[in-house]
Amino acid sequence: MHIEHISLKDFRNYGRLDLDVGPSVNIVYGNNAQGKTNLIEAINICSSVTGHRTSRDRDLIRFGSDGYEIRMTCFDEEYKSETELFAGFYVSDNGISSSGSVRRVLKHDGMKIDRISDYIGICNTVIFAPEDLNLIKGAPSGRRKFFNLMISKISPSYYDILSRTNRLINQKNASLKELKGDVYSINDTVFDFWDFSLSDLSAEMILMRYRFALLLAEKAKAHHGRISSGKEDLEITYNTVTGVNELLGRFFDEETKLHAFMDGSLSEANLSVLRHDLSEHLLAKFRQTRKTDVMKGISTTGIHRDDLEIKLGGLPMRLYSSQGQQRSAALSLKLSELDMIRDITGSSPVLLLDDVFSELDATRRKSLLESIRDAQIFVTCTDKDDAGMNISPDLMDTDKDIRFFHVESGSIISG
Repeated sequence: MHIEHISLKDFRNYGRLDLDVGPSVNIVYGNNAQGKTNLIEAINICSSVTGHRTSRDRDLIRFGSDGYEIRMTCFDEEYKSETELFAGFYVSDNGISSSGSVRRVLKHDGMKIDRISDYIGICNTVIFAPEDLNLIKGAPSGRRKFFNLMISKISPSYYDILSRTNRLINQKNASLKELKGDVYSINDTVFDFWDFSLSDLSAEMILMRYRFALLLAEKAKAHHGRISSGKEDLEITYNTVTGVNELLGRFFDEETKLHAFMDGSLSEANLSVLRHDLSEHLLAKFRQTRKTDVMKGISTTGIHRDDLEIKLGGLPMRLYSSQGQQRSAALSLKLSELDMIRDITGSSPVLLLDDVFSELDATRRKSLLESIRDAQIFVTCTDKDDAGMNISPDLMDTDKDIRFFHVESGSIISG
């Protein structure tokens, strides 16, 4: 899948934009604060329904407007046909919402898509940006967002399960907030209703997260080994509810069973047993912490607190790593995301490189370029000549369709 045309309306500093882009390398250059990153962000949002700089759609609307619209015409190499994606967000009626309320609109080939899970994955993107350092040194919520979105791109059912789980957790938290501190008013029947449902859904979520964490760890370790010339050993561990990893370790004590789980060929009989064991373990944990939850007015145990622990040489990187090491680890994570999407879906995602070459040394830049030769690429930079000097020797073969776009004050011209 590659993008052929991008249209923007009232997005960030763009009033109107209609842009034909190339199937290979697209270099977007210009001074700072002109709209280069805004274009990359628009492509990412139209693909994944989420931005890398903000989670507030209101922030993306051009000042003085009541909504934004993004359209992308893509070409599907598998079916040899064009397809169109549309993502809009409105804060007033604007002829769209009869109630005049805030709403998001997603369409595929003109047909409205009600479930985000049916939209994500149609045209996948992977974005590399300076903000990726927060994956290593930032809060667990950033790593969960990265992990959740990565799995959703590969497995559409994941987003639905995640949404249902989050909805139950929010409903349970609302009950806990009402009771905060009043342990004598606990109604076990009510909380059992939440916890039975949560334990089953959480067991399914843990199985999916555990599998993809193992795959991510394996690929990231290999990428980081190449970037560091074998001098550093990157480890990624999935951290979840206490006792779960031990339970999974006992179940997968046979290497053949673990490999079957990782490649998706583990029998349904084995998976059913594992789901049941996980659900029972989680239910016991929820009941065990029920009084603590009421005292604090919030769920203290659950997959909403999951994290990916990232270590280098056995030490947590968020506490013990240089900025250069953090860049290498973040790059390894994103290259692994790219590999997993390509391997599992059979299609290369579109690569969005937002001012990353200025952040990477020659070794890291080479590792990145070697992994993206066959993908459609969008690169932002401040200087056209610098882009050619940094990229051409490694990426821009003579048969590449290289297109340059100059951005100035929310307008783009070719050349």
